[in-house]
Amino acid sequence: MQSTNEELEASKEELQSVNEELQTVNAELNGKIDALDRAHSDLRNLFDSTDVATVFLDKQLEIRSFTPAVSKIFNILATDRGRPITDLSSRLDLAGFSEDIAQVFAYGERIERRVEDNDQNSHYLVRLAPYRDGSHKIEGVVVTFIDVTTLTRSEATQKMLIGELQHRTRNLLSIVQSISEQTLGKGGTLDGLRTRLAALGRVQSLLGGAMDESVDLEDIVRLELQATGAVEDRISVAGPAVQLGFDLVQTFGLALHELATNAVKYGALGNETGHLSVIWAISYDEQNTQVLTLRWQESGLKNVMVPIRRGFGLTLIEKALKFTLHAHVEVKFSPCGLCCDVVIPLPPRTIEVAKPEP
Repeated sequence: MQSTNEELEASKEELQSVNEELQTVNAELNGKIDALDRAHSDLRNLFDSTDVATVFLDKQLEIRSFTPAVSKIFNILATDRGRPITDLSSRLDLAGFSEDIAQVFAYGERIERRVEDNDQNSHYLVRLAPYRDGSHKIEGVVVTFIDVTTLTRSEATQKMLIGELQHRTRNLLSIVQSISEQTLGKGGTLDGLRTRLAALGRVQSLLGGAMDESVDLEDIVRLELQATGAVEDRISVAGPAVQLGFDLVQTFGLALHELATNAVKYGALGNETGHLSVIWAISYDEQNTQVLTLRWQESGLKNVMVPIRRGFGLTLIEKALKFTLHAHVEVKFSPCGLCCDVVIPLPPRTIEVAKPEP
């Protein structure tokens, strides 16, 4: 009995030791369960708060889980877990989607490609990555849809701006080449070439400061007149606000420079009794096209002589405006001074008509 009692005491101590070990293991398990709950809560909050559309698929392409943002891509419900994703309709053009998933399973590499919706209004970057278990075995695929609409539009705008810059650069070089050939090729001087290039430079400075792809006509007129150093008391400038696009400004600015230079050398701006009036208006022609009509009128002179030959200035005014801007130009000399009428068709634009009062 004493031996049995000793064995029972030993067994009791062993049971007590095992019980302590079980309590320790149980505490560890409770800690791991709490950590697992926290991880699950974190993951659920991440799913609910993220704007990135993500869907988890198994090897049979059945939906294991997904973020709420996936509803923007697929017609999906909470009850669709366990259904093949190929059964769901999508507003994106996902041609070759199944082949891409098969390639991820086969090679275990991530695939990225851009897709757009059926209306081509939204653009997404689709990323397919392998879903691996604890032993790094591929058990599915993770599909992420990232909205890159803003980025795509920015890229398109940047591409358009680069093309526009290249186009303007080519046009500017063509204008410089034409100015050089017309000036030096017709017996002109380097000083004349420099003044015309300076006028082109002033126009470019005005273009560089424009914020909305257009320049006001009055700014161009006053810029060229100020460059001549003419007395403002003998100049009248009047007309409505007219915004000219960049394609009109360069040639039109050079034409105004030639008129101003001619007025300083031979006309109203080089004579104490002369007066210059520059006025313009907007009207419509017979085809209901909006046109700009500008009149350059010099007066106060006596016995103005009609030039025997046409210099570069008049050639630019009469011919360049016609070819580049489809303008109608009429230059007339009278004993009192030069008069130049320019009619330029303007690009179509929307005109808001005030609603009549009830």
